[in-house]
Amino acid sequence: MADADQINQPTANRSFNDAMVVDANASRLDGVAKVTGRARYARDVTVPGMLYVQGIRSPWGVGKLAAIDVPAAKAIPGVVDVVVERDTGEYDGDWIGHVVAESRLALRRAMRALAPRWERGEPKVGIDPGQVVLDAPDEGASAAYRRAAHIFEAEYSTPVQTHSALETHGLVVEHRGESAIVHASTQGTFAVAEEIARFIGLPRSRYEVRCEYVGGGFGAKFQIGREGSTAATVAAATKRSVHSFCTRREEHLDTGNRPSSHIKVKLGVARDGAILGGQIAVFGGTGVARGGGGASIPSRRYALGEVSAKTTNVRFNAGAPRAMRAPGHPQGAFAEELMLDEVAALAGVDPLELRLRLDTDESGARRAMYRAGAEMIGWSRRHANGAVPEEGGPIRTGLGVGSTSWGALRGPAQAEIVVHRDGAVELRSGAQDIGTGFRTVIGIAAADALGVPLESIDVRIGRSTLPEGPASGGSVTTPSVTPAVIAAAQDAKRQLLEVAAQRLGVAAARLTIVGGNLRDGERVALAWADLCRLLPTESVVGSGRFDGRGGTLFGEGHSHGVQFAEVEVDIETGVIGVRRVIAFQACGRILCRKTAESQVIGGVIQGLSYALFENRLLDRKTGAMVNPNLEAYKILGSVDMPVIEPILWSDATQTGARGLGEPPVIPTAGAVACAVLNAVGAPVRHLPMTPDKVLAAVDAAAAQPAGQPADGRPRREGGAA
Repeated sequence: MADADQINQPTANRSFNDAMVVDANASRLDGVAKVTGRARYARDVTVPGMLYVQGIRSPWGVGKLAAIDVPAAKAIPGVVDVVVERDTGEYDGDWIGHVVAESRLALRRAMRALAPRWERGEPKVGIDPGQVVLDAPDEGASAAYRRAAHIFEAEYSTPVQTHSALETHGLVVEHRGESAIVHASTQGTFAVAEEIARFIGLPRSRYEVRCEYVGGGFGAKFQIGREGSTAATVAAATKRSVHSFCTRREEHLDTGNRPSSHIKVKLGVARDGAILGGQIAVFGGTGVARGGGGASIPSRRYALGEVSAKTTNVRFNAGAPRAMRAPGHPQGAFAEELMLDEVAALAGVDPLELRLRLDTDESGARRAMYRAGAEMIGWSRRHANGAVPEEGGPIRTGLGVGSTSWGALRGPAQAEIVVHRDGAVELRSGAQDIGTGFRTVIGIAAADALGVPLESIDVRIGRSTLPEGPASGGSVTTPSVTPAVIAAAQDAKRQLLEVAAQRLGVAAARLTIVGGNLRDGERVALAWADLCRLLPTESVVGSGRFDGRGGTLFGEGHSHGVQFAEVEVDIETGVIGVRRVIAFQACGRILCRKTAESQVIGGVIQGLSYALFENRLLDRKTGAMVNPNLEAYKILGSVDMPVIEPILWSDATQTGARGLGEPPVIPTAGAVACAVLNAVGAPVRHLPMTPDKVLAAVDAAAAQPAGQPADGRPRREGGAA
């Protein structure tokens, strides 16, 4: 039977990841509640007499409502109201009205009885590659081209990626006459509390937002959406509780997405592979929105000379983007990393060596990660791009690498620690846990600062009546709330020690709390329960604040990272099998090893899914999405999963937590694309890297003549196959 130490090893790098860890073995505090079904999500909430809301939506990219039978729908028993707000739709899923009913069955019957008839228009369904052009070069780009030994030109594209959270968007308004509880699936407890005020018809003091458990949020759950605002409006008008959640189809169509991109690159390259400068044009697909299509290229992680970059937002008939885990960065990193590998092949240099020369990280952390990762992945066995071995059957192997970084984003936060006379300890923060393990992480921070075991702390989160915290976006929550929690714990500890010092007749400076015991120097003076019984009142409250700017508990620096990928490609079928990903990630002071590793692994999984599978497909004639479900909208599954090895990179000077949510998702698709290039000898420049695109790259590699690579592609050893 495995011993306890083996059980606590979810990765191959346990000893490596133990460095600078506050708690190496703590499991999620809410783990049992989640796996047993005891955890109550917003969508689980039911209230006697509750009403149900569903949107009436356009089914086409461009549509005009010719007829709709509102009286027939209202005649259905249990239907409370039918509202048609307008008669045109600009995209599949566009909200034009809603139905309110007393049961889900009545709601479904009413939606059928409406029998809407639409006149379909001519939609625009994406970015036209023909419009993706570079402007005339400026003086800097022209100078780079004149000095260059090589001119590199390429185009890259990425598709729309939908959020696909397990719990769809929505909320329940539990109306109680003169007050209400809003159960929301949200990334921002206080954002919902503020936004819903316009609709709910109650003063701020008379309603509370709760989101103790959230079924996933990757950036699109900051707003309450039409589903939320309508629920609040109906609740205010009827004085009844209202349930309003999107269906899975609606989730794909109208709750935001990572926008598509088409990126054109032209660079002047020196003989040794150094990039002298050039032009980059990003065309971002924003659906019906006017902005939000940018991609982070150049990323500034590499010295690319004097590059002029321009972004153009392209509108068409589809749902608008919203923030999605590292907005704009995975699109840009895919193009930038593959571009660097192609430039390296053009110049005949090793792509890892090129990155080491071009890397701009002054701390040297990424260079150290590159070297450590190269040893772990076995970079020395990698064949050169353009020297793809022919023997060994149809399976080709390849190695690739990519980098990431994320700034030190912070926001104001408050927290409270309440120590009761019976020894119970409460940690209070109104911020939400969207699945990252935030509840556990701040519990560990509080336990460490107060000097008690984690299991003695009751962590209360996700309520707007608790101390305010930031929304979960930009990897800001843990680095912002943790300093406030530590300050609150230190305040509570100070009060306890002052009480103990007075009762024991000693100086407070001699006392401390370790392992739940009051110590006088090295001697245990009182057990925790006895210490708490000394309190003159029922409890003491420790308060902590963080202003979002700095201080001794502030986590300085960027969350740098490097990922290495190993792939196998079947050149007869075009199927890519990712075998291994090694993910180095700087994350400052690691509070909880398991949740930190889980964040890195989750980011890699999302990046792999983006690289290989995910793609919103719109019918070119109708504008309707043809795969608005989790069967035809393919995401990475267990059979597709590689070995993922997270390496948590710390240094002794880092005393605070850094952001960890965004950076792991950024480099994965680019690293895999570089590995595929290494495997087959030609790039796959358009995501997702499906078998048809891989086979086209195999054919292109085989057709390349000996000598100068065509179109920036590396040549195969020995010339044409």
